[in-house]
Amino acid sequence: MKIISKIHQLLSIIPILFHKEGGLLYLLHPSASISSFNINVALKKLAPDIKTLVDVGANIGQFSYSFHHFFPSSNIHSFEPTSVCYNKLVKNCSKISNMKTYNYALGSRDEKLAFFQNEHTHASSALKVSDYQINSSPTTRKYKSVEVVCHKLDTLELNPTSSPLLLKLDVQGFEKEVLHGAEVFLNQVDYILLETSFIPMYDNEPLFEEINSLLKSKNFKLLAPIGFLKDKDGVLSQLDLLFVKEK
Repeated sequence: MKIISKIHQLLSIIPILFHKEGGLLYLLHPSASISSFNINVALKKLAPDIKTLVDVGANIGQFSYSFHHFFPSSNIHSFEPTSVCYNKLVKNCSKISNMKTYNYALGSRDEKLAFFQNEHTHASSALKVSDYQINSSPTTRKYKSVEVVCHKLDTLELNPTSSPLLLKLDVQGFEKEVLHGAEVFLNQVDYILLETSFIPMYDNEPLFEEINSLLKSKNFKLLAPIGFLKDKDGVLSQLDLLFVKEK
């Protein structure tokens, strides 16, 4: 199975190697991500005129770095609450002049937030990993509780921003809280890109139907699925979905 996985990974790299926005230098960068690149390929086709990215849950800069390759003149605001990832985010994206970084979480309140910092940093969240995720991805088993600063998007003044604006949420089950803290901010959002689950990856995580219903109530409709995650048994557990504001 490991050999098959390696072959699959190699095959997924080849299109990026020869893509005009990719190449060897992209793949060698510490923030290089196959999934982020592929999502941005789709994003460029579906929403080619994005002028601002608000990247919530930036980790070490994978999505922001890839986005900059496809939208080089767009402004980027990237949020990452854990210092271990934030320091790498700043270093990895230091050459992107039109990018600002913020070392805090976003949620529904301005507060100090208990946060579960996972050894597998992609799984770090304000929610505990579920038994399902631990069983399907054993690397997420180890985590520690830390305290991070949390703000509402409605509290912040992000400059510069211009339209169309993309709000990207990769907050591991905390999407509903971020959206509740962005009641006013959503007025200037044109697109929302988020990862949503069909099987709980975190305790008390809202699943697709609840998130989709919430976004409908905010006047956003589903435009397209542009990424997916299957577990080790091939079960579709998560989708990356692009929503657009209805005019």
